[in-house]
Amino acid sequence: MRKPRKAFSAKQIAKRVDKLAAEIRKDAGDAPIFLLGVLKGATCFLGDLLRAVAGPAGYGFIDVVRDAADALPGDAIEIDFLNYIDIGGKNVYLIKDVVSTGVIENYLLTQLRQKEPAALKLVALIDRPNLRTVDISADFHAFQVDEGAFVGYGLELEGMHANLPYLARV
Repeated sequence: MRKPRKAFSAKQIAKRVDKLAAEIRKDAGDAPIFLLGVLKGATCFLGDLLRAVAGPAGYGFIDVVRDAADALPGDAIEIDFLNYIDIGGKNVYLIKDVVSTGVIENYLLTQLRQKEPAALKLVALIDRPNLRTVDISADFHAFQVDEGAFVGYGLELEGMHANLPYLARV
């Protein structure tokens, strides 16, 4: 694996997270916010966003399990919705590390709508709309990029580099 090259510094990420938190609060008004993170790449992003958002907020996680041997990028094998999370009537913001093809996100949003949230929005750390294979858009994103794979800030490749405080291209 080549050495990661810094693409977005910790300072740039913090600035974008603060701006996103303000945009999300404006979108939700005074209503409580529920951040629902997709494990595990969105954990750092969700944690920082949760601390930055003003007003009442809660959080939870869902897990997307892939069989690395057989799955293509974007293929979901199993989605664990952690059913004990009640999102009915809540303003839910689905927090995703990278939104590329949109297939998994489209499926997640379809399933989550069945739980009747008051609002349901998609928030991406990295948005890659040029790779979409389904008609879906991120409602909010920190960074929009056309190419490259990323590590750092919770994103990893082959179990490495998730601890970098910045986002780097590999």
